[in-house]
Amino acid sequence: MSIKEFREAFSEQYSGLVASGEFAATDYDRLMSDDAYCNCFAGAARAGNLEARLQLAEACLRWRCQDQISGLTEADFPLEALQKGSVFFHSEDREGHPILYFRIQDSGKTSPDELLQIRQFIGWLLDSRHRRQPEQKISLLFDMTNAGVANLNLDLVRFVVRAFQVYYPGLLGYLFVYEMPWVLTAAWKVIRSWLDKEAQKKIIFLKRSNVQEYIAPDKLWVHMGGTDDYQYEYSPGMLTGDTAEYPTSGDECGDVEFVDAENSMQVSLPPNDADAVSLDGSQTQTSQRSFKIRSPAASSASVGSSSYIGRYMSISPADQVTFRLATAGNNNSSDSQRTITLTSTWQQSALAYKVKTTCPADYRVKPSVGLLEPGASVCVVVTYRPSSTPPSQPPARSDKLQLLAAPVESGLSREACQEALKSAPSEALMEHRLRCRVETPKPAAGSAAAASGRLPDDQQLAALRSEVSRLSGMVSRLAVQQSQRLAYTKYSLWLLAFGVIFLAFLLGWSCGRQAASSSHAGPPHSTDL
Repeated sequence: MSIKEFREAFSEQYSGLVASGEFAATDYDRLMSDDAYCNCFAGAARAGNLEARLQLAEACLRWRCQDQISGLTEADFPLEALQKGSVFFHSEDREGHPILYFRIQDSGKTSPDELLQIRQFIGWLLDSRHRRQPEQKISLLFDMTNAGVANLNLDLVRFVVRAFQVYYPGLLGYLFVYEMPWVLTAAWKVIRSWLDKEAQKKIIFLKRSNVQEYIAPDKLWVHMGGTDDYQYEYSPGMLTGDTAEYPTSGDECGDVEFVDAENSMQVSLPPNDADAVSLDGSQTQTSQRSFKIRSPAASSASVGSSSYIGRYMSISPADQVTFRLATAGNNNSSDSQRTITLTSTWQQSALAYKVKTTCPADYRVKPSVGLLEPGASVCVVVTYRPSSTPPSQPPARSDKLQLLAAPVESGLSREACQEALKSAPSEALMEHRLRCRVETPKPAAGSAAAASGRLPDDQQLAALRSEVSRLSGMVSRLAVQQSQRLAYTKYSLWLLAFGVIFLAFLLGWSCGRQAASSSHAGPPHSTDL
């Protein structure tokens, strides 16, 4: 549809709303004269037919009139709000999109007047940037570091979502959500209901481990693992881009090819969604920890819940491969084999991939090198066969798998893919590592226990409780006996003491009588001699 046809249709249906005050005259005139602005709605591919595109433009002009966006200038906002630095432009993503940074920690409940002022501020920022660079897409970065439920203003998020879906269709590059707390997963489900399918494709949940896939280290904040130590400090003109906030030269971005925004960036829930907490504090259960990722070019290529979304492909599992060691009597080889699923999300060309390990003697990878066409998937089988440690013991070291991928031409052989990966510049390589965990499975109840002569755990517990009860009774009886013996001993001592005293009294009395008898008898007479 041409811009001329769109303007004629819009004027025919809505020109009367200017006189009624529902449209601002300046906004209507801009739509009729500014081709770049009009093309936002006339060329909105997601809107579909003409009527849907006209409704987008109508909703935008109504909002602009309601929030008085057209007449806003930097001087209309309090200096304190400008100096706070909760929302500002800085840096760019790997595709050169300027980043509009939101510090969610600074958000919270607001009054209607405060919310209106924030809406006006964001609208003014977007409008100023769009006037300067109408063809330049913008990426949003929601930094949720240290944020909690109290910091998430759903009214504000609803406005931001609507701004990029309705008021500025086609302006959004990506919406990056950094370090989404698991307690906000329930809130995200509410936000997701406001998004259409096209918008969902552009939302990327980031963590410190994968944020550099989308933002180069020198353009990334230090607290996110980058080297950019930028500290926000307000100066007039900086918010609208009159003061350069990021390099826009093509030389700054290098010659690296990046993923197509329309075909490969998919929606993924943050970890711990299975134990989500709703806004009222109650726990909710979900059947998956992430949305299924589906490539538009191949509807059959989907990835499960624990998937890593990289620049060129998605990898399942995301970060760890777990092997189980065989036990006595169990020769099931599937315990020592695991499958890694690679799904291409890069639609511009084929991909060469290679899987390496830190311990080739213990791990077999098939296929370790190969070619992946756009939208295709491949299953890489990793077999654990320890060469140095006993089969029943896990290795003491920490083994890892490394996956490399880079765009190449279609139809390359295995050897050509390997050479292409060796010669590819580091900027064009996607690298991801997975931990290898080896564990010994627990024996089944009644099998290994019976073989070793031990009772099952529940029977052992019952026997232990019985023994404790028996010992407790014995201790009680011994305590009673000890108390009785102590009382008997005291009684015996008292009797003994009384007996000793009585005997001493008798002995003293007897000695006294004998002495008295001797004194009355006197000395013997001489005649007796």
